[in-house]
Formats: sequence, C-alpha cells, structure tokens
Amino acid sequence: LEFRRVLFRSLVLLGLLVVSVILGIGLGPVSIRFSDVYRVMFHRLSGIFTGQTAPLESIRESTQNIVWFLRAPRVLLGALIGAALTLSGVGMQAFTKNPLAEPYVLGISSGASLGAVLAMLLGVSVPVLGKLSVSMGAFAGALVSILLVYLLAKSRGSVTPIRLILVGVAVSAMFQAFTNYIVYTAPDDAAVREATFWMLGGLGSAEWEDLPLLLCLVPPAFLLMLALSKSLNAMMMGDSSAITLGVNLNVVRNLLIVITALLTASSVAVSGCIGFVGLVIPHLVRSVVGPDHRKLVPLAALFGAIFLIWVDVGARIIKPPAEIPVGILTAFLGAPLFLWMIKVRRYEFQ
Repeated sequence: LEFRRVLFRSLVLLGLLVVSVILGIGLGPVSIRFSDVYRVMFHRLSGIFTGQTAPLESIRESTQNIVWFLRAPRVLLGALIGAALTLSGVGMQAFTKNPLAEPYVLGISSGASLGAVLAMLLGVSVPVLGKLSVSMGAFAGALVSILLVYLLAKSRGSVTPIRLILVGVAVSAMFQAFTNYIVYTAPDDAAVREATFWMLGGLGSAEWEDLPLLLCLVPPAFLLMLALSKSLNAMMMGDSSAITLGVNLNVVRNLLIVITALLTASSVAVSGCIGFVGLVIPHLVRSVVGPDHRKLVPLAALFGAIFLIWVDVGARIIKPPAEIPVGILTAFLGAPLFLWMIKVRRYEFQ
C-alpha cells in the first residue's frame, strides 16, 4: 500500500513536471501559445529520430527558434539542476545528520566560482572549447575543492560528518577569498560584471550543449540514492544503529560524497551558484512525506525540478526584458519558506 502511494505521488509530480516544461517554454517576455510549443517540440524531436527536418510553415521561424534554441534547453536544464541540487541536499543531510547541510557545504560552489572566474577574468581557458571554457573551469575548480576537503577531512581511514563540515567551511572561505581578490583586482569591468552575474546563478545562457553532462549524471545518481535509501534511513538513527543493521558506513559515505560532488559540480559549472534549492526543498518534502528516504528521494527530486523551472519563469517575467538572476529569487523564496516551516509548522529535522 505504501509503495502504491509513493508511486501515485511520483506519477502526479511527473505529470506536473511535463506540464511545467511545456508551460515554462511558452511563458516569457515573448508569450508563445502552448499548442505551438507542443507542435515545435514534437516536430523537432521527431525530426531528430526520423531524420526529416521539414520546416513548420504554419509557425513563424522566429517563434520556432525561441522555442527550440532559447527556451527548451533552458527549461530542461533548470529541471535537471533542480533535481541534482535537491538530491545533493538529501544526501548531505543524511550524511551529516545536520539540518543545515546543503550541496555547497563542501566548498564546491566556492571552488567552482574560483575556476570560472579564472577562466573569465584571467584568460585561463582553452581556445578550442570556446564558451565551454568557463564551464570546464568551474567543474575543475569544484572537483579540486571537494578533493581537498576530502583529503583534509579524512582521519584514520574514514571521514566523519563533523570534520567534513568544518573543513568544508574553511576551504569554502579560502576559495571565496581568492575569488573576491581576483574580481576586485581585475581591470576589465565588462568581465567583472559577467563574473558577478555568473556567481549569482542563472540559466539565461543555457544551450543544448549544456545538457549531456547532467543527463549522464542525474538519472544514475537518482537510482543509486534510491538503492541506498534503506542505508540512509539507518544512518539517520545514528552510527551505532546503522552498523548494527549491517550498513558499511565508509562505503555509503564515500558514495554520497562522490554523488554530491559530481551533481553539484556539474550544476554549478553550467548555471553558476543557485542557492537554497538543496537546503529548502528536501526539508519541505520531508515535512509532508516524512523522513523515509524511499519516499523522500523520488518525490524531492521531482519537486526540486518543478520548483526551479517555475523560479526561472519568474526570473524571466518579473522585470522584462531584463532578467533577475535565479540565485536571487531562490534566496528570496527559500529563506521565508524555511522560516515558515520552522516557526508555523513546528517542523523538526528527523
């Protein structure tokens, strides 16, 4: 009965996700009819599989280009990043048994910011990669930071949650200081504005080329965390209880670090630092369905994807034709929501 209930809720959220994708593509400074969105997407996708790319004469070419080249990759990337950051948040909160844990607690965002800023302001890039230089720099910086945190936090062959958090905070502060210094001393004002906007987080520069990395990481990470859900439940009861139940803590913790690092690094590499998603969404879903990770993992991932799609829609339509960075909106929405959960609903982390 419980499995059927989770399956039903997951299917409902999956349906809402599909609807959100279609609506998200249609909404913006230039409003596009949802029937046109559906027709363009169906035509383009069927053309990829069949090799037939005859134009849709009934829809203007400019509209088709907006749907396919601007909005579709942006909305799909938002869904993938929302799911990735939420899964990372679930994993880190289970790992540390700390309600304040989030994907960026390991210093990943600071490392990614340093790598991206180096690529943008100092020209540390590979000409062949072009625009991908910034993403590759961010990804490399994120991996360097998590490797440094892991090595410094490791003691006697294992990594404890408290050491991981303390080292992560210190490394994050150090990398943030380097980033601020580079931005402060940079002579190019245009590059400084670009770096600042990137650090605020956004999906405005999304392209189809940004999707494959996350498409290759999010589904396997989701399945792996679903497979680890019983172990995560045991870990929440304490180390001694988990060991008694047969959980290999070192293996599970190392897997969680790898999953969190890859998901967060790939997300930050293509969108900048979008905060509060990995912190608030797991708590919000947990307050509704409970702490059981067999329910929490699928429902939180789907809800996180839907949430970021609609936040990005808001970023597009609140002040057209300008865009508000998504990271600002997630903080505006996330902080009051978090306070409401704690104060009004008397939510407690379990």
